[in-house]
Amino acid sequence: MTRNVILIIIFSCAFSLLRAQPSVQEIEGIVTYVTQQNVYVKFLSAKKIKPGDNLFIRSEGKLISVVSITNCSSVSCVGKLTGDKKVTVGEVVVAIVPKDKDQKQLVDKKDEETNKVIDESKPEGIKEGNKTKRKQNIEGRILLSSYSNISNLAVDNSFRFRYTLSLNAININNTPLTFESYISFAHKLNDWAEIKENVFNGLKIYTLDLRYDLGKSTSIYLGRKINPQISSLGAIDGLQVETKIKNLYFGGVVGFRPDFEDYGFNSKLLEYGAYFGLNFQNKNGNMQTSMALFEQTNSGNTDRRFAYFQHQNSLIKNLNLFVSSEIDLYKVKDGIPITDLMLTSLYVSLNYRPFKRLTIMGSYDNRKNIIYYETFKNYLDMLLEDATRQGVQLRVNYRPINFIFVGLTTSYRIRDNDIRPTENLSGFLTFSQIPWIRTAATLSANFLQTNYLNGMVYGLKLNKDLFSGKMSCGLNYRYVNYLFENSSNNLSQHIAELDLSINFSRKFSLSADYELTFENQTVYNRIYLSVIKRF
Repeated sequence: MTRNVILIIIFSCAFSLLRAQPSVQEIEGIVTYVTQQNVYVKFLSAKKIKPGDNLFIRSEGKLISVVSITNCSSVSCVGKLTGDKKVTVGEVVVAIVPKDKDQKQLVDKKDEETNKVIDESKPEGIKEGNKTKRKQNIEGRILLSSYSNISNLAVDNSFRFRYTLSLNAININNTPLTFESYISFAHKLNDWAEIKENVFNGLKIYTLDLRYDLGKSTSIYLGRKINPQISSLGAIDGLQVETKIKNLYFGGVVGFRPDFEDYGFNSKLLEYGAYFGLNFQNKNGNMQTSMALFEQTNSGNTDRRFAYFQHQNSLIKNLNLFVSSEIDLYKVKDGIPITDLMLTSLYVSLNYRPFKRLTIMGSYDNRKNIIYYETFKNYLDMLLEDATRQGVQLRVNYRPINFIFVGLTTSYRIRDNDIRPTENLSGFLTFSQIPWIRTAATLSANFLQTNYLNGMVYGLKLNKDLFSGKMSCGLNYRYVNYLFENSSNNLSQHIAELDLSINFSRKFSLSADYELTFENQTVYNRIYLSVIKRF
């Protein structure tokens, strides 16, 4: 019955019309503190991140959602863990936010305006029509960051550095050729053993590709790239082709998965597949449907075969539906490969805004272990026995008056082998502009119950912009109280934080964050510094 319902949903939605994905960009943050359920993240600027947004980590080339944001200041965010993936202090997470302007469209627009001026100045009969000339544009960013963890227990001290380069050369030498790159290198202070053993333990190449545009409808990619139309596959090392015909787009991929241990190149992990989508838009919103079919191999043998489906619909005013799922089509049973349908993941969210000041969001998440039959064949029994994780979440945000925001979130998650489900209830009250001192303040509380603990976290956050937004500073206090089941070693913490962000210019900025934690007889000092230079 379940299988038939899934197939009906997929094939009926596959012929819906959808809108192409909006122009977005990635911004990075650093995890500064982690509790059993909450994650605190520091950004250079978090002004484009909103409660309800997700944060991701890169794992085996894929962007995996790990945090759902509950509250933000101008430079930091706090959210709840959304899955079983562990997040550690000092780890880099990614937020996906709208671009200020799509650079390619901006270049094309400038070219059109330039051509228009040139054409109008030419005598009749010499005009070049509406043809748009390509114009080279080079942009990039260098990020230098450090994360220090210092305590009165010297054994816990650590110092980590990370260097990131992002460089994009659009329309090189005024041709249809474009170069894209996103590369980082991380290491611990005076600890080069891992790097010497394998440089890819520190060096991570997330994007390194060339794109060639055949007219306005077809693009060819060569190198390592995450395709936004099939982002769940993560990075692909190889050849990708995509073309558009009116509302239809479709593409094909032949390449290799990055190595699952060090994210380097691995010629044994061949993969190939195709995808298509349709788009539609009206005055109320848009509708988008896309499907993909892929085969992933290891040393020539089938590792995984699956179908990917995604649907987004906002054609009904103030209502947005999102559905995403993966269905595995390949299975090894008693050593014999067979074709079988198995729902690997299903995520459904519904966002409703009945009126301007109220937003209601609900979601259902059902995931199973993804099994690569060749890559992890020594661990198959363990993977197959791991039960499905299911979770539901309900969130309500309300703005009674212009400068006050109230939010309440509750979630429920369970696995078959859990003694009791994980339950969470949290709320916040934000004053976006306190009179006279022009400061934003947020009060928050979070109750958590899991298999092994009951806990509460209380917080107060103050944030203020200075010098017309060129500088931002914040003060934050949190009290953590966790009571562990069957243990007398309970956790009680007092955490104070001071953050500062300075934009010296549009191309140069500095961010600093200091956190002080008192835990029994232990004192932790955490310092995060980052410098960004754009060019």
